[in-house]
Amino acid sequence: MAVALAGAATGQHDRRDRVILKNGKELSGRVVAPHDPQEIVVLRGGLRQRADPSDVSEMHLVGDKIKQFLEQRCRMRTQPRAQWMLVEWAQSQELTNLARLQAMQIVLTNEDERAHEFLGHRKRRGEWQWPHDGAWYSTKVLQRQIVNSPIKLIGERFRLTCNSSLLHNIQALFDLERTAVWWYDNYGEPLNLAEAVKPVEVVVMRDTRQFQRWGFRPVPYYNISAYGGEVRTFYTGANLERPKLLFYAGTQGLLYRSLVGDFITQDNRERICPWLEIGLPMLAEQAFTGDPGYAEPGPLRPEDRTALEALERDYRLTHLLHLPMYGGFYLMDDAPTNVNWSAATMFVQYLLDSSNQPATRAAFFSYVHSALAERKGDSSSLFDRAMGQRIEDFEQPFRVWLRKVANL
Repeated sequence: MAVALAGAATGQHDRRDRVILKNGKELSGRVVAPHDPQEIVVLRGGLRQRADPSDVSEMHLVGDKIKQFLEQRCRMRTQPRAQWMLVEWAQSQELTNLARLQAMQIVLTNEDERAHEFLGHRKRRGEWQWPHDGAWYSTKVLQRQIVNSPIKLIGERFRLTCNSSLLHNIQALFDLERTAVWWYDNYGEPLNLAEAVKPVEVVVMRDTRQFQRWGFRPVPYYNISAYGGEVRTFYTGANLERPKLLFYAGTQGLLYRSLVGDFITQDNRERICPWLEIGLPMLAEQAFTGDPGYAEPGPLRPEDRTALEALERDYRLTHLLHLPMYGGFYLMDDAPTNVNWSAATMFVQYLLDSSNQPATRAAFFSYVHSALAERKGDSSSLFDRAMGQRIEDFEQPFRVWLRKVANL
């Protein structure tokens, strides 16, 4: 049974977003979609308050405070005295979950008495103890307990359940929160993304033996809401500090929470538009680098040279558009599957390239919204209409672009 180690200001009591109207009226709650051009909806319990965007004077959002906190945290990472200041600042901004995560990191790296007290720990015989499953454990014993009794760490846009190193998973959760900031900064307005008021659930297994894989190879994925509604990933022997494809997996969950939403399907393997559901989250995996817990986005990195050569040589984009999620991306552990992943990754990156002539970026955003938010799926005619030209017409310019980015 997962046990929560952090409190949350969620649900009907969460009034941390503030919308100030030009007439002076203030709406408080959680803003559903801050970039919606038609109406601003503020949730407060079961109440939906609505405002015309033209009537809004100011919006003070939780998302902006999350961004500010994480930026300060990266800047201050080498300043020991600043670590507790971050706890206090987050608490003052009603970011209680992030304050608690920061305090947990402090006690796991520097036995700080203030942080233990802030977390509600108790001291017995000179040793600090944590509450878990109705009992109290020292840090060392707690680490052994969570192998069989997972712990849930609560952030703002993510909740992470884990059965391995507390410190590594706290760092993973901070990286996920940073990924969400990047996702909303870059794609919130053009895709009119909904805020993740309900956090994305993430389950991280300690190794591949416990991971519930889909196909022959263990690859992280999002289990849609009808079948659990959670991101699933794991640690590997090659990387015990950050879960496998963490940025991809987290963004796949965000894609559903912020754009796709819930949908009913008779088969867990079905997806609305699989190549987009691979390619868009892989943007995050291409962008983020840095130490665990302090990841920062940078310029997008291309796929490896071997994959790019395979795409440039004989891959057909018409094949990509209609690939099934399970059979095309997860079932097999072979070269064709790897090339499918690279095709989805690089074609999305190509279509978002602002230097393309004729321009493709704005049309691609329109296509993504139609395919995913409006549930129109992987139809090639939809792609052709949205992009203003047939998918076949992209074959040659895409290959030219691939040669350029890969220096082929």
